[in-house]
Amino acid sequence: MILDHSGRVKLADFGWSNVFNEKKPRTTYCGTLDYLAPEMIKECGHDDKLDIWSLGVLIFELITGKVPFAPS
Repeated sequence: MILDHSGRVKLADFGWSNVFNEKKPRTTYCGTLDYLAPEMIKECGHDDKLDIWSLGVLIFELITGKVPFAPS
């Protein structure tokens, strides 16, 4: 997420964006390791729930300043 010159929030980096097809799970394996959902790591196919997972990780990091699954 970035801010433009007017202070509006913008999303950036759609290089791995994908068309959603509810009949066929996505199989793209990409992203930042700290944000990867279990179904992507298992490579068993994923849907829009994966985006909710990544959003949850981002919110956790914004609130705590840490990623939820960092090594000890």
